[in-house]
Amino acid sequence: MNNKLFQTAIGVFLIPASIFGQDILFSQPNEAPLILNPANAGIPYSMRVTANYRSQWRSVTTPFSTIAAGVDGKILSQGTKGSSLGVGLILFNDQAGSGHLTTNQINLCVSGKVTIAKYQALSVGLSGGIIQRRIGTDNLTWGEQYNGIAYDPTRLSGESFSGDNFLNGDFGTGIQWSYGKGQSTLSSNDQFGAQTGISVSHVNSPSTGFYQVVDKRAIRYLFHFSCSYGIKNTNMQISPLFLYERQGPAQMIYGGTFIKYKLQESSKYTDNMLSKSISIGGFFRSGDAAVIAAQCELGQIGFGISYDINISSLTNVSSGHGGFEISLKYLPIIKSSAPNRLL
Repeated sequence: MNNKLFQTAIGVFLIPASIFGQDILFSQPNEAPLILNPANAGIPYSMRVTANYRSQWRSVTTPFSTIAAGVDGKILSQGTKGSSLGVGLILFNDQAGSGHLTTNQINLCVSGKVTIAKYQALSVGLSGGIIQRRIGTDNLTWGEQYNGIAYDPTRLSGESFSGDNFLNGDFGTGIQWSYGKGQSTLSSNDQFGAQTGISVSHVNSPSTGFYQVVDKRAIRYLFHFSCSYGIKNTNMQISPLFLYERQGPAQMIYGGTFIKYKLQESSKYTDNMLSKSISIGGFFRSGDAAVIAAQCELGQIGFGISYDINISSLTNVSSGHGGFEISLKYLPIIKSSAPNRLL
């Protein structure tokens, strides 16, 4: 197989990755805050540790899987209502297809927050890191390995795989406005909080092509809005979420809401009683999936699970099966510039 034909084969192999989007995707976006917007670093918690896992298209082809982990917190702060400086680290691994098209990335995020009015703050963030992309060719088969009767994996493919692994820098920025007032307690549930922002990823358009193929990653623009509203005289809270993302010719709209039910309020004076809550939600990703999700909170630990029901053109072959996702969050120090919240 000549080099041109080999590049064509690789291009066809990479088509599924471009169909399902260049960037990683989570159905619980607020549980991956540093991927959502670098302006989230150190906001609202003094320290936060997150982990996410997603597996999708298992019923159609070799599964796509994504693992992410992050930690962020405040390093300088002028009290709970003053200015602060936050820093965070996020890393993820994304694998797609039988050839194991793999993307590894690590980003450092830095943010600065200032109070602009009563109950209101503005934060700006920057992110920078390294992307590694590679193709695992061990599972690929070639015509030269056919011995005239059957496929023989011991035969040499005759292909050279130089250029199947590379590194590039990647940079982004973001801005976010936040508002928060009131208290979320079983006796006085008058809390209202809101966050809205814009993030821009891949501002340097790093190359993601293999084998000397020029393929610049398109800049991603993401608008996000979320809020939480406590229903007075109840222990319930409504938390809607909306995202709009555009990257090159592709765009996505994602929205829905969680309903949170507070089971127990934490003790203000001792550690004998931890806050407990559960949340149930439904979301919709335009042209792709309906999502059902559940989250629970026990003190400083949060756990979430969601499932995508495929409604795209792949429904006939996927039987509606989409993606399964879990999220974990741990708050080592509960001191925040806004009421502690899981959502």
